[in-house]
Amino acid sequence: MHPSTVIVREAITDDADAMARLCTQLGYPSESPAIPGRLERLRADRNARVYVADSGGTIVGLTTIHLRDTINHDAPIAQLTLLVVDEANRTRGVGRALVQAAETFARDRGSNRMTVTTALNRADAHAFYERIGYAQTGRRYGKDFSPPRTT
Repeated sequence: MHPSTVIVREAITDDADAMARLCTQLGYPSESPAIPGRLERLRADRNARVYVADSGGTIVGLTTIHLRDTINHDAPIAQLTLLVVDEANRTRGVGRALVQAAETFARDRGSNRMTVTTALNRADAHAFYERIGYAQTGRRYGKDFSPPRTT
């Protein structure tokens, strides 16, 4: 596959099966029936986008981007919140094309900074981001909450 044969476009409901498969490949098991509701919530957010990479009718990549205003920056901060390329299609320019679409969205919305987090064990992802001009700038911490109790 050549990068010019990949079309990056906004995701649609019909992409649900492929999006669930890609999320599962990344280590976030997802079921196709859950995707349309998630996609609709993101579509309703003017500061979020979901893009897919389509190669001849097959979805080979997925990314999500969110912009947020902060008190410590004049311009909104863009965050690449998910990036996954199908395992059989990596190192072929798909990830770069998806990131470029996300960066264009961010710039068009007035952002001048993109951030991305990636798990410590994803050495290939770290190398990819560094190849396309991203630098390690800090650490990320997370905490999972227990589901709320129902009475």
